[in-house]
Amino acid sequence: MPRRVPPEPPVFTVRVRLPGYVDEDDGTRVDDVWRDIEVAANQTLADLGEAIPLAFGFDDPHLWSFFLSGKAWDRATEYALESAPDLFSGARARSARRVRLRDVPWPGARGRKEFLFLFDYGDEWRFRVKLVRTGDAVDAGAGYPRVVARHGDAPPQYEGMDEDDEEADEDEQDDE
Repeated sequence: MPRRVPPEPPVFTVRVRLPGYVDEDDGTRVDDVWRDIEVAANQTLADLGEAIPLAFGFDDPHLWSFFLSGKAWDRATEYALESAPDLFSGARARSARRVRLRDVPWPGARGRKEFLFLFDYGDEWRFRVKLVRTGDAVDAGAGYPRVVARHGDAPPQYEGMDEDDEEADEDEQDDE
């Protein structure tokens, strides 16, 4: 388990938005769903990347990447959970574990408004990430990253699967 370091200011508040979607169960349109997450300057993009799915109630871990250009699969701006070489080009994404949030070129620079967090390379959940404010102090005793505001109900991680289906699936795996 990684060693926890005390959080250092500044504290970045990022709004992570899941753009509107159509609910496959009933066909209704769901507006944007978002979470505001605070992260300390000395935490890494990996810390934020691990916090985002949890903030939306996703509990099945998958590979993910940040794309600072906002464009999916843009290797030049990718920071990934795993920085394994690409099977075709041999190129390697930068590791999200190695970049501290204080060193991230936050959107707003060079006209960018948001960057992309792509979770689960198969289902490709596309979250938009935007810096909304920077604070000068950390809350003593607070655990970072932390969700500080939320809007809307997040969709289920797997469409068409409810909690009973998930529990049955887990029971089947336990029996094997």
